[in-house]
Amino acid sequence: MLLYRFHADKVAFNPNSTFITNLWNCEFFWILPDSPSGISLFFCPETKSLNSYELEKERNLALADKINAADIEKLAKQKVFIPTQIMDLVWSTQNFQAVIALCFGPRSHSATFLQEWIDHIYDSRLIYSSAQSSDPFFFAKVMFAIDNALQQHWRSCSSALNRASVNDSVLHMSAVQESILSLNFTQRLPKSISDKVQPQLGPGKDDKNGGIGKNGKRFPGASQDQDKDKQDMVYDSDKSHQKWRVKENENFSRTFYRNQKECPKSTEGKPICMKFLIRGFCTKNCMRAHTLTAEDTRQFDEFIEGCRLRALKPDF
Repeated sequence: MLLYRFHADKVAFNPNSTFITNLWNCEFFWILPDSPSGISLFFCPETKSLNSYELEKERNLALADKINAADIEKLAKQKVFIPTQIMDLVWSTQNFQAVIALCFGPRSHSATFLQEWIDHIYDSRLIYSSAQSSDPFFFAKVMFAIDNALQQHWRSCSSALNRASVNDSVLHMSAVQESILSLNFTQRLPKSISDKVQPQLGPGKDDKNGGIGKNGKRFPGASQDQDKDKQDMVYDSDKSHQKWRVKENENFSRTFYRNQKECPKSTEGKPICMKFLIRGFCTKNCMRAHTLTAEDTRQFDEFIEGCRLRALKPDF
């Protein structure tokens, strides 16, 4: 019945059986406050060829006469989906909004809140795409901020003695949206989410199989194109450079890239490659300096420290 309604509303969302069960049982709250479960934006990917195989596999298991314990355990889990493309983020939010509008009404606070985010993401898609390219955690941070606000609102609805006591202010996130437009958005991600983003960052220094694990399966987010891309990439494996890496609460563009004119040159006169030393990877054909002398290291240390100090000062 839900799929029929989605089809009528031209919503391309095919939730798994666990998501449907949570809706039926009204399990809207997360079991843990920092880990999505039940009903969540992270479980609303657009139906396409990438996930159709998993949906069909789940249906076949559900219809089977005999299901072993391992298969039942897999069926009971929802897979967290973190988009890497801007339109996938828009579609996931639209799918989530369609579910909430069916449950609470299209004019409810929750549905209106999500529609405002859909409009903001789409209207500012160039900024969102740019932020994601400099910070692979950006989309996940936005999704968690949206999801967490709804969780706070719903819990307030369930515990408030009257409607006037419900915390609606948590859904007023215009200040957060403005921080995104001004490249000043910060959101701490719980480990349960950040760990899901890691495989999407591309092959690391220990990954010699182009995104393919020991079990022969590709990591989430890895595509066949990575086999070719990996040949053109180099990774910084120097452990002493870890102090320069972008931290979880930092934005590469805002903290470092905006100060690129201040970045020192190497003793050979070459510009030092910020992407390689700060983000940890670059292309083989890069003409900037990837190897530093002791003097280069000292100057780059001062540059990094200066960037981080400037980032702490408010912009006026």
